[in-house]
Amino acid sequence: MTRVLLIHAGPTPWDEEDRVVGARPLPLSDAGVAAVTGAVASIDDDVHSVYAPRTNEACLQAAVLIGSRWKLRVRDAAGLEPIALGLWEGLMREELRQRYETAFPRWEEQPLDVNPPEGEALAQAIERVRNGLRRVLRRKRGQSVAVALRPVAMQIAAGLLRGEQPRTMAAHLHKIEPLVTIELSDQQLHQLLS
Repeated sequence: MTRVLLIHAGPTPWDEEDRVVGARPLPLSDAGVAAVTGAVASIDDDVHSVYAPRTNEACLQAAVLIGSRWKLRVRDAAGLEPIALGLWEGLMREELRQRYETAFPRWEEQPLDVNPPEGEALAQAIERVRNGLRRVLRRKRGQSVAVALRPVAMQIAAGLLRGEQPRTMAAHLHKIEPLVTIELSDQQLHQLLS
């Protein structure tokens, strides 16, 4: 059994201000450090490796906190970067609802149907995250792997690990969970890697 622990790297100061973060490389807020520390403390098994996309400061900070518990160095999780939300990044959610009266509410409800201006389409993000997970899990059979991710990338990864279809993933895309643990049988891991 391969165990994957997905740990929410947040909140950041923009999350606390209800701004859309997207792929901005912001640090964890004090509450984010506390949340990650709490999630890590709740893990009762050993972790064999820890990953984070090195281009994202919050993910990297969270991974360092995870790695310090088991004295592990952080490995790069290329492909698991947060989804880029283009021109929406940095704007308050309420401001987005006013400026993009149709597109932003639809993206919140049906994210597969809307591509943020100058942002990344969800279908592209799903494929990118799938490839990133494959790279991370390629040689991890029977191990526990921790990955620090921002919320949307975390929910995409969770959906892929559960074998969900894109529409099902989209339904829980905006959910924020501090820690998601998914156990993969050898057969599930083989299917993901192929």
